[in-house]
Amino acid sequence: MTISRRDFLNGTALTIAAGLAPAQWLHAAQAAGSATYPPALTGLRGNHAGTFTLAHSLAREGAKYPTVLAHEAFDLVVVGGGLSGLAAAWFYRRKFGAGKRILILDNHDDFGGHAKRNEFTVRGKRLVTYGGSAEMPATAATDAAVRELLAGLGLDAARAPAGEAPDPYAALGMGRAVFFDADHFGRDQWLAGDPFGELIDARSGQRASEPASGLAQRFLDGAPLPPQDRLALAKLAEGNVDYLAGMPAGERATYLPRTRYAAFLRDKAGIGLAGQRFLRSRSNDAYALDADGISVADAISIGLPAGAGMPAPAPNPRLGKSPTSRLWFPDGNASLARLLVNSLIPGVATIGKPADVVTAAFDYSRLDRDDARVRLRLNSTAIAVEPDGNITRVTYGWQGNLHRVEARHVVLAGYNMMIPYLMPSLPAAQKEALRADVKAPLIYTKVALDHWQAFAALKTRRIHAPAMAYTDLWLEPPAGTGPADPAVLHMLYVPTVPDSGMSARERFRAGRAFLLGTPFSELELGIRTQLDRMLGPAGFASKDVIRGITLNRWAHGYSYMPDSLAGEDAATWPVLPGMGSVSFANSDSAGSPSLTAAIGQGMRAVDRLTA
Repeated sequence: MTISRRDFLNGTALTIAAGLAPAQWLHAAQAAGSATYPPALTGLRGNHAGTFTLAHSLAREGAKYPTVLAHEAFDLVVVGGGLSGLAAAWFYRRKFGAGKRILILDNHDDFGGHAKRNEFTVRGKRLVTYGGSAEMPATAATDAAVRELLAGLGLDAARAPAGEAPDPYAALGMGRAVFFDADHFGRDQWLAGDPFGELIDARSGQRASEPASGLAQRFLDGAPLPPQDRLALAKLAEGNVDYLAGMPAGERATYLPRTRYAAFLRDKAGIGLAGQRFLRSRSNDAYALDADGISVADAISIGLPAGAGMPAPAPNPRLGKSPTSRLWFPDGNASLARLLVNSLIPGVATIGKPADVVTAAFDYSRLDRDDARVRLRLNSTAIAVEPDGNITRVTYGWQGNLHRVEARHVVLAGYNMMIPYLMPSLPAAQKEALRADVKAPLIYTKVALDHWQAFAALKTRRIHAPAMAYTDLWLEPPAGTGPADPAVLHMLYVPTVPDSGMSARERFRAGRAFLLGTPFSELELGIRTQLDRMLGPAGFASKDVIRGITLNRWAHGYSYMPDSLAGEDAATWPVLPGMGSVSFANSDSAGSPSLTAAIGQGMRAVDRLTA
């Protein structure tokens, strides 16, 4: 599951709906339809069919659509029903009054943006999980916007509403393991334990202390790696060697953010190709980039080893998924999106205390009612935003037709890179900055398992597969306490385009093209093949154990962060205000794929609007 630089530059990875006329684009967007209860849908989710059709017609095909008359008027129109857009609507009511009329448009068939909820039912047992934005970052408790919003929803920013549940896997002695594949390491091999994963946990504060001396060496002794790589990796893990010894402090301070971690491993730590492959994908979950796409400073910030004389790991506040973030709800931040929707549209659910949101039934038929002050319209893609004095007109595609509304205020809380196409009247400098917000692609695949007996036999609940498509896999809490009970397996795939020499933006564009150009059938085959290969020796057979697959494809996933390898400075990252009565939100605006940024930008967007 890789794409070459040549394939990317030749444009062979993406041939989606090229040449369609505007009317055909509208009907193509309509083809996805909607469902009574979207979280229970399986198959291809996330950026599912129909969500990007009209957006691509504008940005890729230059489609032109006719002007239509406005038939509705609102105080506020929010484009984007993710966490930032929902937060903007919530803050708007706080500022201007609960009586204001608000319309929220979202191009998906479910609300929440990346904070998606997935559900399975296996043998009568309901399994609830997350399809995207999942964790509460450590920065949440100190952020004013997050504290205000959470308090308004009855939550305490400093603690999870239901506390931490006991770990049923730890009681069975199930821990980490690494799977080496023959394609990259010469033979398929399991190794129990994962001292480098434990090292990351220890350096980030998840564990009381770092692994005991020699643990990495004992693990590496059994790894299918050349002897010189085993020795070099063991030295790196021990942390006693200063690989930059003799380098002046000023030069060292420049070296760390401007040097690729992969180059450091090769040139300073003396680790060969096989050893580099072993460490290559440790940063996928945090950055959606491999060791060749992040700096040494970035690696240190998430707990990756870099030897002695280095700064202590300091959490990067821009990260949305890091070793210091925590899962608050089984469905991740989808529960937060649900609490926001319930607050904005009373009657959509019955929720007592906030923790009840996980099991509360949601009535999607109540999201868009004529008599409601706040309306949430799904499967609706904005194609034009036209400020005109005190009124802004928003045109969008919905149910196979174009519709237009008028609003006093507009908050654009969707992908910021689309804003220049929605508002051609923006100044050129703002357009250029917005188009640079290239999101990182990734897949969160959720596999509903009839049982997890193979994992119990292998004594593992978390697997790292350094060079395979899905590099990180872990069991989520089961529906019961024993290996015979159903459970959800989380699988992470990031198309990082390894060893390509590309910049982060080039990698993201190439990965996005690959994800959008690969059919679900091929992706599903890859999932089943990898699981059968890894777990087959322990008795696993996908045809017998898998009861459902939900593939959350995020072609536009993590928001772009300032890249020190490209000379970008986080301190001077532009935050664009918007224009007139139109404000910009979304975590893109902050250069940070975090919940904190999403909520903060929703508040900021409303703050600049005037009565």
